[in-house]
Amino acid sequence: MRAGPATYAAFPEAGRVTRTVQLLRYLSDAPLRRRVNAATHKVESFNRFSQWIGFGNGGVVADNNPIEQEKAMKFNMLTNTVIFHNALDIAEIILQLLEEG
Repeated sequence: MRAGPATYAAFPEAGRVTRTVQLLRYLSDAPLRRRVNAATHKVESFNRFSQWIGFGNGGVVADNNPIEQEKAMKFNMLTNTVIFHNALDIAEIILQLLEEG
């Protein structure tokens, strides 16, 4: 069974309804807004840090040059490695503090 024009016209409307429901939920739910805000700040911080590490062209791969794409991937891997190392350091410090009471 093939979908007709009415079905295709309904999909964008269903998307608008979903977005409206989510927006209303966001506006009426303060804890949800705090979670979304915190997640947004984390992503923005990661992006700023990634751009700082991946100097040159703002971390954007603007062409199909495989060498430039490889550099961007390496900078991204370096960013994740630094963040992971910091998380390990913080966990180690917390364990030491817990042991000390």
